[in-house]
Amino acid sequence: MDMTVLNRRGRKALYTGIACMLFPLIIGFSLGLSLKRSWLTKEEARILPFLTVFHSLTPFPVVVYLLENLKILNTELGQFGLSAAFVSDAIGLILLLLAKWSRDAMENGNFHVIFVGASSIIYLLIHVFVFRPAMVWIVKQTPKGRPVKTVYIHMIMLLMLVCGLLTYSVNFTFVTGPFILGLAVPDGPPLGSAIVNKFNCFTEHVLLPLFVTICAMKADLGLISLSSDLLATYIILLIATFAAKMVACLISLLYSKMPINDALALALILSFKGEVQLSIYSYYGDDQVQVILDKVLSLTIVAILINATIAPILVKYLYDPSRKYAGYKERDIMHNRRNAELRILVCIHKPDNIPTVIKLLEASGPTRQTPLTVYVLHLIKLIGRASPVFISHQMQKKTLAKTSYSENVITAFNRFKQDNLDGISLLHVFTAISPPKYMREDVCTLALDKLASLIVLPFHRKWSLDGFVESEDCAIRTLNCGVLELAPCSVGILVDRGRSTIPVDSSYSVAMIFLGGRDDQEALTLAKRMANDMMNIKLTVVHFVASGSEEIRDLGDLLDHEVLKDVKLNNVSGGYVTYIEEMVEDGPQTALIINSMIDEYELIIVGRRQNVVSAQTSGLAEWIEFPELGIIGDLLASSDSNTRTSVLVLQQQQQQQ
Repeated sequence: MDMTVLNRRGRKALYTGIACMLFPLIIGFSLGLSLKRSWLTKEEARILPFLTVFHSLTPFPVVVYLLENLKILNTELGQFGLSAAFVSDAIGLILLLLAKWSRDAMENGNFHVIFVGASSIIYLLIHVFVFRPAMVWIVKQTPKGRPVKTVYIHMIMLLMLVCGLLTYSVNFTFVTGPFILGLAVPDGPPLGSAIVNKFNCFTEHVLLPLFVTICAMKADLGLISLSSDLLATYIILLIATFAAKMVACLISLLYSKMPINDALALALILSFKGEVQLSIYSYYGDDQVQVILDKVLSLTIVAILINATIAPILVKYLYDPSRKYAGYKERDIMHNRRNAELRILVCIHKPDNIPTVIKLLEASGPTRQTPLTVYVLHLIKLIGRASPVFISHQMQKKTLAKTSYSENVITAFNRFKQDNLDGISLLHVFTAISPPKYMREDVCTLALDKLASLIVLPFHRKWSLDGFVESEDCAIRTLNCGVLELAPCSVGILVDRGRSTIPVDSSYSVAMIFLGGRDDQEALTLAKRMANDMMNIKLTVVHFVASGSEEIRDLGDLLDHEVLKDVKLNNVSGGYVTYIEEMVEDGPQTALIINSMIDEYELIIVGRRQNVVSAQTSGLAEWIEFPELGIIGDLLASSDSNTRTSVLVLQQQQQQQ
């Protein structure tokens, strides 16, 4: 758990968390007092406070899992929900602790409560002043980039069991000890991630389903008709606490000027029920009110099932995180003024991505007349944390208190800025630590906030120096496809074949393959910006024309003609451009020409041209391996092509229909 999650959302999340916990409690207790006098026996009335607290809780783990399943963990709504759930869960734990001590005082006397309270305080102090420093020491003893020693992991697991026994011996739940110990473990790598990697699969996919199944097997639907007054009271209490929680959340969120749909979605998220509620029932298994609990357990499981089924559906209907990326405004290179500042967001996964990206930025012509604003986003897989983290390295005191992320990325791009002071008007580095399947939200949100015209993503495949495929990362490919679908601006996928790491002696040769269409127009606009004699960047535009289609037939052909006009006349400001026109009959002829010219250049730029049918590529679509690169991009990045030439595939901003 990231204990600083509350600071990132401020008072709004604090007030929402308090309201969604306390308001249902007040309504539930008030309703329980009025109902138990007329409907319930004395023994049955004893369970009402427990049921009220039970339905008022907002367990943090349940909210995390819901947000993960809905794939909105990284959204603004998801982050707000995490903070509010954290506050509500903390209040719930405190109230449960006080209720436990109060019941112990009535049953065992005040001396026992004093003993338990003193033991609890000592236990917490041991975690703060012994276990936490020990965990930090383990992190410091682990070399950077190396795994934590297995013996440390085993010691922590043994300590977890001992902590569970200690808390159970003083009449707390067994899980209280491990939970507090978990707060002492530093979040993220190397220790938190090592524990998650070693045990999460078994606990989440084996133990948790078994636990839920056992709880469900305890339910007996035949008991529902045995106590109509109790069950009627229970249903009224369930509806009242749920409604109170929804109303409390809505009032707080609407007061904060949140849109009504988002407020309803967040209220449903904070009212979600799951495994934690079942575990609370399990804890009371040996309690003297178990006979009564059995009568409502079946109804409780049905209520949890209904809640867990309907809530996600309603949240999906009410909240669509992708709608904020809708392209109502043109944010691309083509509609950027020729000498205006170009804003580029580049993404980095591994250190291997850095040289290629920097070489592309250098080739993009950063000069005083054509400046660049560069935003660098270092994407790190979230392991060993409960919540994602987004770091701006321009606010280091606030965000980098203990851990220095992205040092190599910051150093490399600061050096790039120093080498191009005239052409780089602004350079900011960010780090996003989140699950791979949700990283697209970080990328698209940052691009939207910074008004970027282009997002550059590294390709998921890495080649060795001898031209063979060295590694692939399917998570990166999923991210690239997701960004192509959602991006609020143009997107480029950069395929590094190794040439960018080799120093260029005299010039940097760039080719642009033009077939026609919006994506090719975008790619050609970027290529023309690169043409610069002062920086020894030579541009060659290869225009593939289908036989018999030389005349202008529609608006698309007219736009193609306009964007090619200055290239044909060699009138591109800043540099000399070579224009080559190739007449082709079909796709195989196009592929043959491209394969013959590919090794003549350091970088080839192409448009993605998704779902564009043309004679120049006929017969090639059936062999495509990576649709995110388009037909020509896939041909250039094919494992069958033993080349060292890098490829940039561009997709122009997708306009909202």
